Amino acid sequence: MSIRKVIIVGANGRLGPSILQALLDTPSFTVSVLVRASSKSTYPSTVNTLKVDDDLPSDQLVKAFQGQDAIVIAFSGTLKDASIKIANAAFETSTVKFIIPADFGSCDSSDPRSLDLVPLYVNKKDVRDHLTQLSQQKRSDGSSISWTSLVTGHFFDYGLKSGLLSMNVDKHTAIVFDGGKIQFAATKLATIGLATSRALQHADHPRIKNKMIYVQGVNTNQNELVPVVEDVVGHKFKIDNVKSEDFITKYKEQFKSANEAERRDIVEELVAVEGIVNADWKGTKGDAFVNDLLLPGPLESLQDQVREALK
Repeated sequence: MSIRKVIIVGANGRLGPSILQALLDTPSFTVSVLVRASSKSTYPSTVNTLKVDDDLPSDQLVKAFQGQDAIVIAFSGTLKDASIKIANAAFETSTVKFIIPADFGSCDSSDPRSLDLVPLYVNKKDVRDHLTQLSQQKRSDGSSISWTSLVTGHFFDYGLKSGLLSMNVDKHTAIVFDGGKIQFAATKLATIGLATSRALQHADHPRIKNKMIYVQGVNTNQNELVPVVEDVVGHKFKIDNVKSEDFITKYKEQFKSANEAERRDIVEELVAVEGIVNADWKGTKGDAFVNDLLLPGPLESLQDQVREALK
């Protein structure tokens, strides 16, 4: 399939701006952004903005998507209902061929352990299951729609600064799980944008079409990462060595009696540990690990990526 016109939904979030920039940097794409009526976000003059009411009415979505070849959903993967509305509207058009849902980092939403540990990831699976059903149907004109879930591991640059990588750069502390030897995937935001653009350019490839695929900007472990961060920061970190299962058990127990705000924080902790101890795409995903297809060639070194993230 040939994809030329791409619309991004959620271009103003944490990941959206990086995906938007990567699409704008791809000369073959004409890029649009779907904007809620109440949004105050602004975009470059080269971006076509299409407004819909905040509750995403189906008729307005269909009208906005008509003429588009592909949709990238970049808002939170927990927004299942909104994602399904978008998928259904895309199917109703005669033009949309391809959807990338909000199934990016930090964990694999097809992994039974991750689904059990972080129930919010069930929303991502439900959206993916719905897309699978749509992909098996034919429109009245005989055309069909396909999808790809792009899973990237922790957002590397955001994770270093936010604590998602179980390090507090300002306080010079780190939690190291299970001896720090477990390899895990992580990808900085700009690299996720690049991989998204290239997935759109390879949408018909048999390793991509209607598949979950996995990429990484870095494959590291905590024993390797912590010293690099210490060197960049110029300060030794206080290390708390923890068994991941003990950490998980503790927070799962706290979750039972926590209020809504506390539960959000607990989920962040569970996502953080799962994205470190159960996210070795290169070592576990076989042919679904597609760095060779979407991110070929040498990537930046771990040291350079840490310096860039913390500058």
